[in-house]
Amino acid sequence: MAESSVEVVVQIDGEDILAGRLWSHRRRGAESATFAYDADYLAHPDAYALDPALKLDGAPQQTAVGRAIFGAFSDCAPDRWGRRLLGRAERRRVRREGGAERSFGEIDYLLGVRDDLRQGALRFRDPDSDTYRADEQSGIPHLVALPKLLGAAERLERDEANDDELKMLLRGGSSLGGARPKAHVLDQNGRVAIAKFPSAAGDEWDVIRWEGVALQLARTAGISVPESTLHTIDGKAVLIVDRFDRAADVRIGYVSAMTMLEAGDGDTGSYLDIADVIKLHSHETGCDLRQLWRRIAFSILISNTDDHLRNHGFLRTSSSGWTLSPAFDINPDPRPGPKRLSTAVDYSDTAASIHRLIDVADDFRLKPSDAPQILDEVSSAVAGWRSAAERVGLSHAAADQMAPAFEHDQAERAQELVDEWRPCLAHDR
Repeated sequence: MAESSVEVVVQIDGEDILAGRLWSHRRRGAESATFAYDADYLAHPDAYALDPALKLDGAPQQTAVGRAIFGAFSDCAPDRWGRRLLGRAERRRVRREGGAERSFGEIDYLLGVRDDLRQGALRFRDPDSDTYRADEQSGIPHLVALPKLLGAAERLERDEANDDELKMLLRGGSSLGGARPKAHVLDQNGRVAIAKFPSAAGDEWDVIRWEGVALQLARTAGISVPESTLHTIDGKAVLIVDRFDRAADVRIGYVSAMTMLEAGDGDTGSYLDIADVIKLHSHETGCDLRQLWRRIAFSILISNTDDHLRNHGFLRTSSSGWTLSPAFDINPDPRPGPKRLSTAVDYSDTAASIHRLIDVADDFRLKPSDAPQILDEVSSAVAGWRSAAERVGLSHAAADQMAPAFEHDQAERAQELVDEWRPCLAHDR
């Protein structure tokens, strides 16, 4: 059995604290992991369970059958885009140096991410050398490098990127998830941000500009979203999005809803399950529950069907617990037919249904006047989608193509309900 180990360090209030040790095991193609907390960490007054599956206990704890790694560690490892970059770099190395191509396990992806850009507050340290794994010293590209990054991403999708371009993308992109091309950059204030690029290979519409529109509308609808700006390079849009797991140089703990629910990729999950997590772990329970219900309404009204469990998260902003992270990766989808969300509104129904959303309002601790009030605010914000599209440079033809994402039967149903409740809303005000 092949085995390796690494120290897990967590940053709490800007201080790096040894949390424990992670062992990776590989046998006959199967991978698993063991984790044990450090005794001093367990005695720390602000110690918290890094993962719901990792109870604050001194005994070694093993991944569940079929799981290669614990969810909290998977959250700070690269997803499809980062893995694509690492795999491409390995194939280039083999062509250059010869030998067999290395097989990547989950632990390899986890430790291959540069330390300073890793998501959340976890860090990984070599127990022998006391140095952090993938402690990259090269700089992060600035905004002025966007044209080069965009060109490199386009050529990589066509498998035409040269070694220097691949190296540049690896510097800023290996830690990032999702399937779309992206890279880290330093914004005009010197803060680390994420640059999202169009995909010439897969985009059926201007995905980047429409994500910019969605973020604008979400903010107007009272949804917490990261700061973002759109840049146009050679006629193509690039979206720059702030990282919400950083406060200057301080790392903020982050886990996905998938980790909180101890679920896996492909599991549907339920918004009611996420609501239960909020009730158990949030120190801002009422606010987070209302915010989550508002986000479901928004997803239904803009046809955001990519709301899977990895696209919801929690931040460790206080020793008191976890709070809902800002919303991210929200995109309208104009494809025809009834829409189904990736996360069920109730425990089983994934239909993008305003009726179902109203049915579960009590589970989000909404008062009788809250649901219509929130729905009114979200509907009013989404109704301005054409003006928002025009502001980011989308044409009338592009808006007409996207119209089915915003103009559909559930939007009409939401407006009907708001109109029915309007006299009560006016009275409550």
